[in-house]
Amino acid sequence: MRTIAHIDMDCFFAAVEALDHPEYRGKPLIVGGQRDSPRAVVSTCSYEARKYGVRSAMPISQAVRLCPHALFVTGNMARYAEMSQQIMECLAQFTPRIQPISIDEAFLDMTGGEHFYESAQAMGASIKQRIRERTGLTASCGIAPNKFLAKLASSKSKPDGLLVITADEAYDFLAPLPVRELWGVGEKGEQALAGYGITTVSDLRAWPVEWLAERFGKWGMLIYDLARGVDDDPVVTGEECKSYGSESTFDSDVSDIDSLRSCLARHSRRVGNRLRAGGKLARTVTLKVKFADFEQVTRARSMSQPFDGDDTIYAAACELLEEIDMRMAVRLVGVSVSGLTECRQLSLFESPKGRLDRVLDSITDRFGRKGVSRGRELE
Repeated sequence: MRTIAHIDMDCFFAAVEALDHPEYRGKPLIVGGQRDSPRAVVSTCSYEARKYGVRSAMPISQAVRLCPHALFVTGNMARYAEMSQQIMECLAQFTPRIQPISIDEAFLDMTGGEHFYESAQAMGASIKQRIRERTGLTASCGIAPNKFLAKLASSKSKPDGLLVITADEAYDFLAPLPVRELWGVGEKGEQALAGYGITTVSDLRAWPVEWLAERFGKWGMLIYDLARGVDDDPVVTGEECKSYGSESTFDSDVSDIDSLRSCLARHSRRVGNRLRAGGKLARTVTLKVKFADFEQVTRARSMSQPFDGDDTIYAAACELLEEIDMRMAVRLVGVSVSGLTECRQLSLFESPKGRLDRVLDSITDRFGRKGVSRGRELE
């Protein structure tokens, strides 16, 4: 029997903002864009904002209507990444078997370490306390025999909660839940099951696996197992990011090519910063452009030598932009790099451009991205 813990930070971006800005605490706070940003969406929001119906992925314009007195901030990804690193370092003190699944969320395989704690509750409390002592932030924790149940437990205990689901409790715990709570059941799946009168996990259990497999294939067999609390998916460690990217949706469609290049310069810098921070080199630059009619075009270029410099990324992105038929105004533009490899040690004779990149990195780390900018980033 495995022991899996799922750690999920509470309103992570908003919590970090409130940590750094005490004046935000206890107030409706929405992270994702300023209140006059017509195309921005909510990244996350405080629980005070959620009381008014504000949710992640909601257009900022809708959030303004629901909670007009809220505080709106664009966010600081560099700061969130810094705090995420501290959280993952805390988790690594409990087990090396960690699977991060987002910037503020991870699975821990605690199997074999149970004897260090009086109970599963004590285990979860220790993890939560360590995070809070290190970062000042709260986390919700779920502990169960598998990943599905552990994640479900953490979601049911928010905010700042701790819920343990044992193997003996899982069957009864799942029974009254809506089928939407099962992994892989989205809106369409929920509607398909409802067509057969299946709305709860208990309803689903009334149907044999053969019937589910006949109508829904492998997905039917998956939800058959999940409805019974069965999930054999292991905690996978050592998975590395395969690409770094940065993109933005404009408040108003952009036709001016110089404005697009300025935007590409800013994205190139962000991507280069992440490459260098991760000690990586890349081989391929990809440009993404989404037009006003929502048609999306991507172009990619691979280099003969791996790179991590802003200039290389920016030059390739601009060349790729010239290859695209700019038939109408642009809604979104983004830059990403892939083909990652380990960074070589710095040469004693590092190029001036490389030194400049790292000087800018250090300034950004200390003062944020507004500390200093290249001229090409300005519109």
